[in-house]
Amino acid sequence: MAMPLAHLIPAALVTIVLIATSVPAAAAETIVSQPPGKTSTESQNVGVFTGKFVDGMPVYQLPPLNVIGYRKVELVKLPREEQSARNKQVRAKAVARGPA
Repeated sequence: MAMPLAHLIPAALVTIVLIATSVPAAAAETIVSQPPGKTSTESQNVGVFTGKFVDGMPVYQLPPLNVIGYRKVELVKLPREEQSARNKQVRAKAVARGPA
């Protein structure tokens, strides 16, 4: 017995959605290879115990951290922060004056 057309359309849509969502998920699964000269413990971002204690707590040496900043972004942020500070001052003066 053949299925009515009304039942085939939702089944086809569900199949299309499942296929469409599985393709990006499969593509996202990648394996990051380890550098040939490093062991698994060396490549982890963990601290190394220095052998010292400060206030009863162990001291760890953390791996180096590189920070990169772009000057253009900072130049754009400054006027925006100044405008925000001016707006706060105006609001504070308006609240201090009370209702008109």
